[in-house]
Amino acid sequence: MRIIAMFMILAHHFIVHNGYDVLKLPLGPERIFFQLVMAGGGKVGVVIFFSISAWFFLDREQTIKSNLKRVWIMERELLFWGLAFVAFYLMFDGPTSA
Repeated sequence: MRIIAMFMILAHHFIVHNGYDVLKLPLGPERIFFQLVMAGGGKVGVVIFFSISAWFFLDREQTIKSNLKRVWIMERELLFWGLAFVAFYLMFDGPTSA
């Protein structure tokens, strides 16, 4: 469910925070899908994602050691995925010299 919520958030960002104006599309199934499903699902996805995350945080006993371990694991994951996306960007869509 968290993965589905994550994709809902990504779809929202793809439509709302993109330079492409969905409102300029002619009224049809594509525009309705973009506006209702992809743009509207982001707010719902955030609520689902954080509700599930909070549930897992409250599920077990909290100690300083366990919290610091979780923060360290999350920081490593963030560093890994950040570097992976930068490498992907540089390989496929990086700056080109003219």
